[in-house]
Amino acid sequence: MKKFLLILSLLFSCNHNTEECFCTEEYNPVCAGNNQYSNPCKAQCDGFENSEITILLTQEEINTGMLVEVNCSI
Repeated sequence: MKKFLLILSLLFSCNHNTEECFCTEEYNPVCAGNNQYSNPCKAQCDGFENSEITILLTQEEINTGMLVEVNCSI
């Protein structure tokens, strides 16, 4: 599953040099700045670098569908 998500993120990675940014609707929530995004691509589209993005779910949490509420402003 991780390899599939990695391939998807590479195929649909955002191009910051264009006005348009296309992302999948994959649910892999992240924090960037004080905001929560549904996936890393959407955070990158808002101008955040990979080093500024924190992935919120472990692979086990993704597999089970469990998510605890997260406050990205901390």
